[in-house]
Amino acid sequence: MRGHRRKFYPDTFQHIYQRAINHSVLFYSTEDRLVFLTTYTIIAERYGVTTLALVLMFTHFHNLAKADTSQIMALVIGTVTSIYAKAFNRDSGRKGPLFWKAYSNAPKYKDKSVRTCIAYNYNNAVEKGLYLRAEQDRWNFLAYLESNSPFSEKLVRNRATPRLRDALKEVDTFRKNKMYLSYNVIRRLYKRLSAKEKEQLTDYIISAYLPIDKDALLSYYKSYDDMIIAINSNTGSEYDIKEMYVPETDKVYVEMLDIVSKSSYRNNPHSITSASAEKKKEIREMLLKRTNAKPYQVDALLHIGNVSDK
Repeated sequence: MRGHRRKFYPDTFQHIYQRAINHSVLFYSTEDRLVFLTTYTIIAERYGVTTLALVLMFTHFHNLAKADTSQIMALVIGTVTSIYAKAFNRDSGRKGPLFWKAYSNAPKYKDKSVRTCIAYNYNNAVEKGLYLRAEQDRWNFLAYLESNSPFSEKLVRNRATPRLRDALKEVDTFRKNKMYLSYNVIRRLYKRLSAKEKEQLTDYIISAYLPIDKDALLSYYKSYDDMIIAINSNTGSEYDIKEMYVPETDKVYVEMLDIVSKSSYRNNPHSITSASAEKKKEIREMLLKRTNAKPYQVDALLHIGNVSDK
């Protein structure tokens, strides 16, 4: 942000918070999240960023990471969000900026503040009423530190169908060549797979592109089990970043997207953002009647209007 001087100290983890413009929804589908995840991992690795947490919520993401300089951190976040925004807009038919003009950051100087921030990051979905325990959230990637298939049937490669093995090989090739995955690639990989195989492939992609430095993260705890207990015992806190307080649960986004998945937008949920004003008005009225969502949450899903920062 022009005129904004960031607090940055060498060898210090930074809590990064970035939201969508107008507090709109960023992630509508597994494809959205995989495009963002794989992009982040490749760009972070390219510039030597160490990551302790990456958490993808519906309208924003959190990141706890360390870079050599503030310029490198800004370059990584700027590059990732730019690549994702262009891919999102191109795939959805949407136009215009997707992210708020600048991310927020807060340096964490001491081990205690890092642990508090770790708990805060990994408990985001718990605090928003989506899960009871942090490791139940697929999109904070915590469960992948202990298992390659925490949300799907265990993958036995030599027993997989030829079509799944082909998809796995292609993921291996992209990862080996340090390439992130596009929407077209992900959809092509999913094509012809059964529901069970899609879940297995999703877990495989996340495991292959897992951005979390497990050793660095566990260095703040006695063990993985100790970390899980600590995270679930204390949700943590963050007073150094201005994040809009929203008391409502995020379950309504799941509820609304379930309805969208049964509509004409089911194959490309985020294309709902490029619907005509008249169509958005029609969908808005329907979602307000059929769900418990607040008007601002429906507007966030449809990318309507301007939500106050207050």
